[in-house]
Amino acid sequence: MTAPAQHTVLWVEDDSFLNDIIAQKLAQQDWNILNASEGETALRLAQTEHPAVIVLDILLPGMDGIEVLRRLKADESTKSIPVILFSNLDDAEKMEQSKALGVAGFFVKAKTDLETIITAVQAAMPR
Repeated sequence: MTAPAQHTVLWVEDDSFLNDIIAQKLAQQDWNILNASEGETALRLAQTEHPAVIVLDILLPGMDGIEVLRRLKADESTKSIPVILFSNLDDAEKMEQSKALGVAGFFVKAKTDLETIITAVQAAMPR
C-alpha cells in the first residue's frame, strides 16, 4: 500500500550512496519516498505528486537547490510545500537566501545526523 500524499517526502540529492541510506531511513517512518537527482526532475515531481515535504540538496547538477527553491516558492501549485535544505556547504549567504525564500529548515550534512533530518521532516509534515 502506498502512503497518502500527506506522507510523501521528495528527497532531492545527486549522491546515490546518500540517497540509498536516506531512503531506507525515511521509509522506516512509513513515508512514501520520491527521489530526484537534479532540479528539473524535482520541480516536475513537486508539481505532479504534491509531496508533503521536500528535502533539497543545494549542490545539484544543472540547476542548484536555491534556484529550485526559488521556482517552487514562485509556483502557485508548490509554494506551500515545506522545503528543508540539506547541503555540504556551511554558507551564510545561502542560508540567508533560503530563509528569505521561506525555507522550513537548513542543515549542513557534516553537522547533522539522520535523526535530526527525520525530526525536521516530521515537524514540517502537515497535520
